[in-house]
Amino acid sequence: MRFDRRRLAPVGLLVLVLVVSLVLLAWAERRYVEFLETLQGIQFSVQLTDFEQIAPQQARLRWVVTVTIPNPKTPASLELLDWRVRSADERTHLGYYTTGETQIALASVTQIPAEALIEGTNFEKLQRLASETTLLFVGSARVVFQLPQGRESKIIPVVGVFALQNQ
Repeated sequence: MRFDRRRLAPVGLLVLVLVVSLVLLAWAERRYVEFLETLQGIQFSVQLTDFEQIAPQQARLRWVVTVTIPNPKTPASLELLDWRVRSADERTHLGYYTTGETQIALASVTQIPAEALIEGTNFEKLQRLASETTLLFVGSARVVFQLPQGRESKIIPVVGVFALQNQ
């Protein structure tokens, strides 16, 4: 009994396609698991670095937003989106800000400076608050991940609490 190689060729090709498909599926699944681990590990901290009254009705606040990603395996970038400065009880709104379309590449630890100018009625509201004021930095960040099948974008809330000594 003789084997006909012409009959085995399609079966061999089918086995090869199956093996390559399984390898690609396993690779894509591993990358997706890495993406989920990176997403779950992202942490934000917001620290006030400067508060100064620069004019009779103006104050400047400066923060550093620190983004920490333990063992980043998936390339990602970040954009701070709409953020607000509010009193700790959230009754007093002191301003709405945005950073525009600035995207920052993320590493294990990335520090992003943020700044706000409080003026006019918002400055008056700030003056009316108690002598030691606790404020909130409330916003969101868009994190864009580069995955094998394309870009994946996630919105993550960011909150920071800080105290001001009114001058």
